Amino acid sequence: MSSSSSHSQLSLMTLSEEKAHHGELIDRISDLPCNVIDGILEHLNIQELVCTSLLSRNWRYVWHTVPKLRFCEDFFFRFDDLDDPGPEINRIITDVLFQHNGPIYEFTLEIPLDSNFLISTEYLNKWILFLSRRGIKKLDLSNYGTLSDKIPSHVFSCQELTHFWFSGFNLSVHPNFCGLKSLLGLYLANNTYEFGALETLTYGCPLLKMLTVEILQDIKSICLEKAKNLTDLRIMVNHESVSGLIKSLPKIQRLTLVTYVFDKTFYADIIPPSQLISLKYLKLEGVNLAERGELLYIVSVLKSASNLVEFVIESYSDNCELEPYQLEGLECNSCCFSQLQTVKIKVGSDNFKHAMSLMRFILANSSSLKTLAFKVHFGKDLDPVVLLSISRDLLLMERASQRARIEFTYRE
Repeated sequence: MSSSSSHSQLSLMTLSEEKAHHGELIDRISDLPCNVIDGILEHLNIQELVCTSLLSRNWRYVWHTVPKLRFCEDFFFRFDDLDDPGPEINRIITDVLFQHNGPIYEFTLEIPLDSNFLISTEYLNKWILFLSRRGIKKLDLSNYGTLSDKIPSHVFSCQELTHFWFSGFNLSVHPNFCGLKSLLGLYLANNTYEFGALETLTYGCPLLKMLTVEILQDIKSICLEKAKNLTDLRIMVNHESVSGLIKSLPKIQRLTLVTYVFDKTFYADIIPPSQLISLKYLKLEGVNLAERGELLYIVSVLKSASNLVEFVIESYSDNCELEPYQLEGLECNSCCFSQLQTVKIKVGSDNFKHAMSLMRFILANSSSLKTLAFKVHFGKDLDPVVLLSISRDLLLMERASQRARIEFTYRE
């Protein structure tokens, strides 16, 4: 290498060092690939995202093409000091959307519970119409504030939508509804439903695989017979009148039933065991193991769901002073739960005895069982003698599967 070339490189290095010493930092982010920059910007909240335009001239319009926008709790809490934040919030969201000049694949509008912002149907329809023209695929409209009137009509124009979270509205479907042909996942919580709206909506989504529904009102029944591809269903019940709630589940493989109304026998009313023959995964959350009817329902489900592989129970019921119902006397074909491999049971200190009665029955009739995980929350009632007694009883339980392993854990 010539001396002049070496001198030139040395001068450049010295110049670079001098710039660094004077605070002219090297921009290492701007030269990253666009998809990497988008990945970084997607993790910023909306305020931080828009403020990147102040970094430099090169960054002024970068946020305009980020394909994921989220207006969440931290955004709305900025306006808590305003008596009527509605006009300002509507203006900002509208400006952000209309300045954006690229595709928007994910959009979240999450109005917090304590917000005094009343969502405007006029603006919401305007935003959704804009998103429908930008290729929206994942849309989350979660209104935990004041219950709004109706679902924005332009939602049904989002034909590229694959996942839709919808909370805090009244669900009604227009008679001319042509369906959401690309929708794979639908998540409905804290809504009210007009008669037949759920069936009409699911029927118009031929590719729908995952459905979550929270029940807050008296609904006669939900027929999912036409949801031919539905394989994953989650039902959350927060209402006492649910008799015959679910009818016809043609291909359901994963089912989660949650009840928030305790000390009631619900599961037999929600869905009959005969509908669950295709199940591979079942979770019952809020089940009352002290109720004989609930235990018998579980046994009926286990007998009907011959393909069941994983079974999960979470029981929160208390005041379980009754003696556990003994299931050993029930007629059961030898090793009738032949596909069951994993069982997870989580209970409180008041009803662990009832859970052990059920576990004894499952262990004795599950020839393929690999793991039974049992977790007890004792709170302040932790007693070493009780722990020792539970461990001993679990070890002595008869097992149809020689591979079955019991994992007993607890927490205070």
